[in-house]
Amino acid sequence: MRRYVYLMSEEELGSLLASRSFPLEVLGREKGKVIFGVYEPLKGYRPLRVEEVPEDWRSWREGFGPVEVEDLVIMPPWKLPVFIKPGTAFGTGLHPTTRLSLKALRESLRRGDSVLDVGTGSGILAVVAKLLGAGRVLGIDVCPDAVRECRENAELNRVEVECREAKPSQLKETFDLLVANLELSIFREELPFLKRLFRREAILSGIYGKEELEELLELCKQQDLEADRIYEEENWFAVRVGDGRT
Repeated sequence: MRRYVYLMSEEELGSLLASRSFPLEVLGREKGKVIFGVYEPLKGYRPLRVEEVPEDWRSWREGFGPVEVEDLVIMPPWKLPVFIKPGTAFGTGLHPTTRLSLKALRESLRRGDSVLDVGTGSGILAVVAKLLGAGRVLGIDVCPDAVRECRENAELNRVEVECREAKPSQLKETFDLLVANLELSIFREELPFLKRLFRREAILSGIYGKEELEELLELCKQQDLEADRIYEEENWFAVRVGDGRT
């Protein structure tokens, strides 16, 4: 398999990508220029070199991530883009608790599931749930600004998400899957209410350190909730639980 390697300034590459679209693999940068490889020659451009690479589609695909050139982002079609408008609400995907929640959500969600996002913040978890194929999705928060931002980000991603100012204790519905990225102090208060809002599984995130994790697990045990998966990143934790009564 041949790879054609080119060297261009960011401005030149940006202009080229604005006029035509093609997959590329960024190999490096030097002095404001981009070294990149493509698997078909670019008409009108002389490559820096042509090299033979193993015809291993899987490794090539794994190495081909989003590429930024000035204000352009080149996205491979197997990636799932999520657009989040920066605001005052929590949840941009940068914090470990959000990433843990997203990982657990991706592993746990079944197509058509109803999903409740408690403490929705920016709405990132609710939006991703919908993009992954969830059915009804409701995001709740006690902060009016968060509810507004949740609606804006759902609209930005062209998905239908209900966003409501509410506490768990005010809800009467039940959902297949619940996700809550909250502080431990809130779980102490709200876990009895959260328990009755989901039918299959809940993802509880926002826990820092082993002591908080142990306390959350004990709180779950008191509510007959069984932890079947623990996620960890940079000493932050998320726990997936099921209803031990079923």
